[in-house]
Amino acid sequence: MEAKDQEVLMQAHYTALRNFYAHVMERTDFDAIALSSGQQAFYFHDDQGPAFRPNPMMVQWLEQQHLAENCWLIITSQARPVLLFLQPEDFWHASTQAPLHMDKFFTIEVFADLQPLLQRLDDLLLAHDGPKKIAQIGEHEAVINERCVPNPPNVIHALHFQRACKSEYELQLMRDASSRGARGHIAAADAFALGASEFEVHLAFLQGSGMNEWQLPYGNIVAQNEHASLLHYQYQDRLTQPFQNSLLIDAGANVSGYASDITRTYLGPRCYSQEAADLFTDLLSQMQRHQDDLIAQVEPDASYVELQSTMHRSLAEILADAKLITCSPEEAFDSDLTVPFCPHGLGHLLGVQVHDVGGQQLDIEGQIAPPPAPYASLRLTRPLAENMVITVEPGLYFIPMLLAAKRAEKAPINWHTVDLLTPFGGIRIEDNVRILPKGNGVENLTRDAFAKIEGTQS
Repeated sequence: MEAKDQEVLMQAHYTALRNFYAHVMERTDFDAIALSSGQQAFYFHDDQGPAFRPNPMMVQWLEQQHLAENCWLIITSQARPVLLFLQPEDFWHASTQAPLHMDKFFTIEVFADLQPLLQRLDDLLLAHDGPKKIAQIGEHEAVINERCVPNPPNVIHALHFQRACKSEYELQLMRDASSRGARGHIAAADAFALGASEFEVHLAFLQGSGMNEWQLPYGNIVAQNEHASLLHYQYQDRLTQPFQNSLLIDAGANVSGYASDITRTYLGPRCYSQEAADLFTDLLSQMQRHQDDLIAQVEPDASYVELQSTMHRSLAEILADAKLITCSPEEAFDSDLTVPFCPHGLGHLLGVQVHDVGGQQLDIEGQIAPPPAPYASLRLTRPLAENMVITVEPGLYFIPMLLAAKRAEKAPINWHTVDLLTPFGGIRIEDNVRILPKGNGVENLTRDAFAKIEGTQS
């Protein structure tokens, strides 16, 4: 995208943000909102910690790579936002450079030391003609002064609710994150096809996506064989296994603080059994059609709770077709027999956080809709709306700890077929989709990114 077009999108984004924040202040009776970027966390009894992750509400205003700790953004309905930016002189670490190129949107004041910044913050908020009631948003921050209310729930609820629907500027960043993630996935799949270990597949993803580990929006899930039955498998074996039956890789990219969240599952280059490999290949095809059907039902005002139920009805049919169960699909669905085969939710909101906030929030007031039994893991229960970006990630797993209970109950499951497929772990296919106006379907950010890259390479 040309710089001129990018600036137009940014201007529209910041205008919409300022208008919404002004609306929130009016309806909650606050005169200002003070956002803190946060502070570096450290491990217990240590002088080191994880990479700094700023307050996600600040990421909506400022690109993550231009956010440092101990910065403040003051937003009022009357004046331009004021950014107090800490850029210390330091010979231990490279300082984050102040985003002076964004002075069209903010008044930016840069400080080399923290105390003068905090004094300036206090002066701004205590000025006789300044705001009288301030919503102070941040983690574990001392209250600035008597005019500040730390993290008022009515403000937090409103800001969380708004985040679900993306501006065109945010969507462009998420398209870029999808492209970067797809490049990583293609490199990872190529490495696996050549027999790479989990660790080597992980390194291939980093190389293909052009990211360091600390830049990832979440830790890569690189699961071969039975490890794919662990939904958030966190290790990466260095050794190549004698058999490489399958790979499930759940990995995303981060562009300016906005995430992609992509999962793909592949048949391995060295399977322990040709019979099992054929069964798994057929399941992969069925699960792709399953995901296609679910994505086709995503539209404004649709109920994701109902789509979760639809996922399980369709999964029951897949289990029956594959002869994994010995009862009818209707009986399997009615008895929740599908739940051990897919214990997670169909998807979630995506944005500046991978599991973005507000997914169970029905309105700006903060009313919550908990997921119904037996779908306790469903993160998205609010009605879908135009310009939401969500994940659609159906799965089918062979999880020993969940299936053991069904085996003890003598559930109508074909244990011979389950045992054949257990060494493959499971299948998950995850795309990130933007919801278009009713009747127009979705923009599939994930598949568009893969198609563009593969078209370039062909």
